[in-house]
Amino acid sequence: MVSRLPKMLIVFFILSCMHYSCMGQNTYSDSLKRELKKNIPDSNRIKILLILGDRESYRDKQQALRYLKQAYSLSNLVKNNAKMAEALAYLGSVFYYSDQYDSALRYFNQSIAFFKKEETLDAKLSISTVKSEIADVMVLKDQYEPAIKIYLESSDLLLKYDSANYNAIGNTYLATAKVYKDMEQYPQALAYTEKAISQLKKDTKKPAALAFAELFKATNLVSLSKTDEAESALKEASVLAEKVNSHSLFSQLYGNWAAYYSRKKDFRNAILFYQKALSSAQKDNNSYSQASALIQLGLIYANGQIRDYSSSQKFLLQALQILSAIGDEHRKAKVLHGLANAEAALHHHRDAVKYYQQYIHLSDSLNEFDVKKKINEIENKYQAQKKQEHIVALQKNNDLQKAQLKQKNTVNIALVAGCVLLLLIALLFYKNFKNKNRLLIQKEKLHEQRIREMQKERKLEAAENVMKGQEEERSRLAKDLHDGVGGLLSGVKLSMSNMKGNVFLSEENVQAFNNVIVQLDQSITELRRVSHNMMPEALIKFGLKEALENYCENLNHAGKMTVQLQTYGMEKRMKETYEIVIYRMIQELLNNIIKHADAKNVLIQLIRKEDRFTLTVEDDGKGFDQKEIEKNPGAGLANIRARTEYLNGNIDIISSKSEGTSVTIEGNCA
Repeated sequence: MVSRLPKMLIVFFILSCMHYSCMGQNTYSDSLKRELKKNIPDSNRIKILLILGDRESYRDKQQALRYLKQAYSLSNLVKNNAKMAEALAYLGSVFYYSDQYDSALRYFNQSIAFFKKEETLDAKLSISTVKSEIADVMVLKDQYEPAIKIYLESSDLLLKYDSANYNAIGNTYLATAKVYKDMEQYPQALAYTEKAISQLKKDTKKPAALAFAELFKATNLVSLSKTDEAESALKEASVLAEKVNSHSLFSQLYGNWAAYYSRKKDFRNAILFYQKALSSAQKDNNSYSQASALIQLGLIYANGQIRDYSSSQKFLLQALQILSAIGDEHRKAKVLHGLANAEAALHHHRDAVKYYQQYIHLSDSLNEFDVKKKINEIENKYQAQKKQEHIVALQKNNDLQKAQLKQKNTVNIALVAGCVLLLLIALLFYKNFKNKNRLLIQKEKLHEQRIREMQKERKLEAAENVMKGQEEERSRLAKDLHDGVGGLLSGVKLSMSNMKGNVFLSEENVQAFNNVIVQLDQSITELRRVSHNMMPEALIKFGLKEALENYCENLNHAGKMTVQLQTYGMEKRMKETYEIVIYRMIQELLNNIIKHADAKNVLIQLIRKEDRFTLTVEDDGKGFDQKEIEKNPGAGLANIRARTEYLNGNIDIISSKSEGTSVTIEGNCA
């Protein structure tokens, strides 16, 4: 299993930066969010969404996905390949830091495909960066050889288009060297480490990267038993470490010195430096490095020359606690074995048996995993070898056939010429027949495609007629309610008001009579509200934008929640049918939020670009479990999906409990 230390160090560095600059970042993020609420150009909006998506990727995955998907959708609308590629690369990073490697690879590869459509220098360099991230994922998936190939492709791009970026080139070479070390190919690891150092020495502004490279060089030299050269590399790294003054760097430096002294059997100096490495790792709050130092201290104290089993037990128990917390099962098995030996030497037989049983159980699980992995590797290699052997056999057979054909041509040239002529004639007939057959098949396919298109058109026409009939019926009912029943109620109210002055009533009856008139007023108001919701006059007369503004204003007056509406590109009206469908979808979504979400704030964003639109409705309510909703969808969601299909669009719902809901709908509007 490959070491995951590089990724852990990156994440720790990011979290440290977030801790020390949290207030500044939050203030900057808040200012960016306020900008989004303004009517700004699409290019600026995309940049802000990308920045917010990148910032949230380390803290709130769901929020980061919302920002980045909005950036991608808007970039797609304005046909900006570079920004689409950038959004996809950030999406890949979100899944990378969430350990969802297959999803990360999918987005990274899509990002490269869009960057390749651009011929700019920035696009070429971005491809190099994304390739390096793909290689990182390959390493974590134990796919070493593809990772090396992609790292080298990344470094070649940098050498070609940005040869002065010594730090990036050096770090790519160093990543390649680390893969070779994980494969235990130490000469190759040392060769690429030397290449990395050669590049990093040219960048005098970043001594930390050079120091880490010198440390890695020393590690490879120790593995190759070249202790004198390892000592020289460690001294060089020590000088650089003093300039950088980093706990993380000192922790690795002391650990390398300790490994050097251990290889030379100088265990006293090894213990001294492992203790220094532990102290630096504790100051750096690096659990991985702490566990490494504790394990080595535990093993050295149990060494045959020292035999201080009490100290060995103490350090190994501390290491076990850290490894259990971070879930490092391979090193945990090693510690359990060491503890069993230490407890046995201390005559604590019960504890020795306990740790040994835990070691056996964990080793069996890990061995089973490793065996399956080896079997898969062997199977892949076997299949590749079979393919190669098949190709070689085909090549030999082909060569033999060529030799036989040449011999026959020499002996029977006249006969062969006649056969060739006949073959050409037959081939011409065959090609003619094949072309006719292909034309017939193409004609049949075109006919079938036309039938499918006609069926789809009829289906859409039927759906449009149904929706049109529903809306006409709504309009008729709204008019009947408003003009018919509303007029009758108003007449009753007028008659009763006139009757009040002409009839003598007791005080109690006067109060009851007044209550009846008040209830009539309320009924008339409610009737007008219902008829307005069934078919708003503003939608027919003034269009979708003004109807939505009136609808949201009425909801805000109700006071239950705050609804914010943002529209872009809505100056020109859509086809009336499309406006009604979009209005009904927004109405349905808001009704669902009012009924189920218990939200305080709702954001509606409607963007129109030529003949396409993007609708986003977000709330800060209690959310829901998407799997449950997909199993048992309600009538409201079914209506929304049907209307989306009618608009030849698609719908994307992101929600989780206690984190609100975001619904994005894209479709045709012309």
